[in-house]
Amino acid sequence: MKKLIAALCAAGFAIAPALADDLEAHCEAYAADNGTDPAGCACLADAADADMAAELMEVSSEADIESLSDASREAIASCWPDAA
Repeated sequence: MKKLIAALCAAGFAIAPALADDLEAHCEAYAADNGTDPAGCACLADAADADMAAELMEVSSEADIESLSDASREAIASCWPDAA
C-alpha cells in the first residue's frame, strides 16, 4: 500500500509541471482572444493546484470567470492586483 501511495505521489509531481504549462498557455490564449493583459498567467499557473488548473482550463468567457470557485478567483485577483 505504501508503494502505491508513493507511486501516485510521484506521478502527481511529474504531471504538475505539465498542467502548469498547459494552464499558462491557455491563459495567454484567453488574454490574446479577449484583449486582456497576459502578465499574470505565469503567476496563475504557479499558484494553481491540479484541481484549480482543471477548473481554470475550462474558462472561455467572462461568465466562466464569474462562476469559478473562491480559490480560483482569489488566485486571479492576486496575479492581477491592478485589474480590480
